[in-house]
Amino acid sequence: MNEAESFIRIKTAIQENTDLDVGQYKENYLKRRLAVRMRSLQVTTYTDYLAAMMKDNKEYELLLDKLTINVTEFFRDPEVFIELENTVLPEVLRSPGHSGGIKVWSAGCSTGEEPYSIAMTIEETSEKLGVKNPAYEIYATDLDPIALQKAFAGKYEGRTLNNIAAARRKKYFTQDGNVFSVAGRLKEKIKFIKFNLMEEYKKDFFEIVFCRNVIIYFTRELQRTVLTHYYDSLKENGILFLGKTETMLQDFRDKFSCINIKERIFRKI
Repeated sequence: MNEAESFIRIKTAIQENTDLDVGQYKENYLKRRLAVRMRSLQVTTYTDYLAAMMKDNKEYELLLDKLTINVTEFFRDPEVFIELENTVLPEVLRSPGHSGGIKVWSAGCSTGEEPYSIAMTIEETSEKLGVKNPAYEIYATDLDPIALQKAFAGKYEGRTLNNIAAARRKKYFTQDGNVFSVAGRLKEKIKFIKFNLMEEYKKDFFEIVFCRNVIIYFTRELQRTVLTHYYDSLKENGILFLGKTETMLQDFRDKFSCINIKERIFRKI
């Protein structure tokens, strides 16, 4: 079996064992992620890596963890959360049709830092606007079960809280040595769900959708599919946050208007 055939068989094996269609990822990205696991196993060919996958089913879970790239941090790209606090949330809370509750989708939530950051921002913005006990729900989804377990636990090492001011740490975390645990009142607002953006469609109606640094790794065809899902899941005038290196596809510029190009914030038309 040559390397090209082994690569195809690896993709087939991944789909059969994880239900993840890796053919929807850009090929160069997929090969870079495979290379990470191959180095860990000290194998140099796709043929040898395929044999390793066949030998140990745990390899699929370890590879999935690499494919989903759990690069995240609290308040990543702080300017985005400044816009959320100063512009987006006040508009949502003050809108005539607002019933008092906010529903947010954090897609590709990784180990939970993003949805917890959103929750803290909603709490503080509501307080500034005189809204007591704000009603909100955050649906935080990811494909990686290992990342979701950590997100649900809500326990983080002190070094991961560098972007959180001391006052926020005191307000929203309890400390035990070098481990900081998210306050229960934030955790109860967030539902962590295993969810495959490629194949499933979560039909719900959200005021806000966060999908940052996710679709950049997808083929153009899958980007269209995912953006359609987000469009359909947003309420009228709902807000979509993309990653700072991502752009809105030309096909969707009659469906979303840009309200902040620098921070990649769009409104459903």
